[in-house]
Amino acid sequence: MSGENPVKNKVKVKIAGSEFTVVSEESESYTLTIAEEINENIKEIQDMNKNVSSTAALILTALNYCDEIRQSKKECGRLSTQLEKYFADTAKDKEIIAELRAENEKLKKDADTYRKRLGERSRGGSPVSSALKTAYKTVSVSEEEAAEDENGFFSEKTENNSV
Repeated sequence: MSGENPVKNKVKVKIAGSEFTVVSEESESYTLTIAEEINENIKEIQDMNKNVSSTAALILTALNYCDEIRQSKKECGRLSTQLEKYFADTAKDKEIIAELRAENEKLKKDADTYRKRLGERSRGGSPVSSALKTAYKTVSVSEEEAAEDENGFFSEKTENNSV
């Protein structure tokens, strides 16, 4: 609104029996609603104590509103501090996520490199495929020897028992 004058609304309101003209940027209905709320608060105070004058009820209403404003400001400050902490935590989390993504990408590249190396070695009769073949033969031979030992063990037992 650079250089523009906001529209001012003049609204006549009646508060505690006195008439006032309020000039505000707010709408007429908003201003009338506020005046009605003030009148309701004054009436509540006067209903609680019939001896309270209109002036005293106005002062007590003003004190109540001041207290609400202070409490609201305190709560806003607390919420603002909490939001700042959340924003700081979020910024730290974003940094950590960025670092983890970079590390993840590096690990993916490393894994791809190792897969390629293993694939090249296994196709060309490399030490990897030779080692696997040797390990397979060793396991096969060991299984056969174990079976022979087992058969021999039971054969000896049978022969010894028949004597």
